[in-house]
Amino acid sequence: MEKSYDDNYVMKKILLISPAYRTKLLENVRVLALPPLNLALLASLTPDRYEIQIIDEAIEDIDYNTDADLVGITCMTPMAPRAYEISAAFRTKGIPVVLGGIHASMMSDEACQYADAVVVGEGEEVWPQVLQDFENSRLKKLYIAEKRPDIEFLPEPKRELLKDEYFVQTVQTSRGCPHNCRFCSVTLFNGGKYRLRNVDHVIAEINGLKQKRIFIIDDNIIGSGERCINRAFDLFVRLKDTGKEWGGQTCLNIVEHEGLLKAAAKSGAKAFLIGFESIQEAALASMNKKVNLKPTTRNFKDAVKKIHDHGIAIVGGFMFGTDSDTKETFDRTLDFIMDAQIDAVQLSIQTPLPGTALYKQLAEENRLLLADYPQDWEAYNIFEPVFRPKNLTPEELYQGLVSAYGTVSSFNTSLVRGIKTFWKTKSLFSTGISFFWNYDSYKTITKITRPRIYKEENHNELLRKTA
Repeated sequence: MEKSYDDNYVMKKILLISPAYRTKLLENVRVLALPPLNLALLASLTPDRYEIQIIDEAIEDIDYNTDADLVGITCMTPMAPRAYEISAAFRTKGIPVVLGGIHASMMSDEACQYADAVVVGEGEEVWPQVLQDFENSRLKKLYIAEKRPDIEFLPEPKRELLKDEYFVQTVQTSRGCPHNCRFCSVTLFNGGKYRLRNVDHVIAEINGLKQKRIFIIDDNIIGSGERCINRAFDLFVRLKDTGKEWGGQTCLNIVEHEGLLKAAAKSGAKAFLIGFESIQEAALASMNKKVNLKPTTRNFKDAVKKIHDHGIAIVGGFMFGTDSDTKETFDRTLDFIMDAQIDAVQLSIQTPLPGTALYKQLAEENRLLLADYPQDWEAYNIFEPVFRPKNLTPEELYQGLVSAYGTVSSFNTSLVRGIKTFWKTKSLFSTGISFFWNYDSYKTITKITRPRIYKEENHNELLRKTA
């Protein structure tokens, strides 16, 4: 039973932290910085008897002299070493630390070495128990969410605790993904079934936002199957009345449904982040990216045109380093990007993140080149090679990525592409995403003079193995 508190109770302070890259790898990519909505949601689920402060290290520095009673840290894999550093700094001061997020969930044994408690899975159901145990000085080492929470009526995140320094505000309307791509851990973490928030609650939350620009962080804004598609139509119709401009993530299956693109455009959709991943069917098959191999989606150029015809810009995700890729893959992919006039790109190296089928495969094949964990997790940032490719050396893979960014995302190229985006969409929101996503990504990749793999003493040995 939870304790009762009298008038002499001293309010305890919880510090919730989202770490940045320890190496400041992406410090220039400010347009890509999204508010840590997960921490704002945890704050809304925290009783009023606590004082809460949220620090997003991408926006502000951490003051280790902050008077806190409990620290909660969330992180993705490349930020794990930084998260452990932050945890150590507070634990040295005698402040207990709780670690959570997707990396801690996939690597709970590792995370337990660096925290007083670790939360595995989505935190909504577990957080109240963590707080109760903290109050009673009996924190457990591990808290496992036994079921995924019903998100239909989630409370509104406490965005007032976040700095007002983001290009967009974020909203989540669903969780889960059934596609289970081999490089992705979303299905394992959030489940293979789409869980949908109540549309009335979503719209009320959006109407309460001061910002005109929002980004919907669902892994696929339209989902799949009749239930999800009907709900997407309903959501788009309702979004129209909010007067917002929005971007979001979607799969190419959005082009399959008559009228859905038109409804999205009328609702204020200005940009879609779409994972094309590869222009090669063999590569897509190896990724289990079946949604891109359907007869209705396989013609990428036709799909791009359908989206552009509705005034919606496209940020295209392309991944290099699969067992089907050769040096020629870069040139053919760049030709497609420029020919199809994709507005902005996220070019990356296939990265075996923990918990994924790809990680398991490469580990079993003894192809991981950076496995001195946790420090090597920093290199798992989608821009550095951490495994031995089949038809390329790690250096050829990395240099191919750098060269590709130079071709499609240099300042002059990004400016021209941004102007074309404005001509197509008449939207400064779309144009801003097009230019800054391209150019800031270019600045990031060119800032990495030598990836971690080339700084190792056994560099020659690694290259010998890839010969």
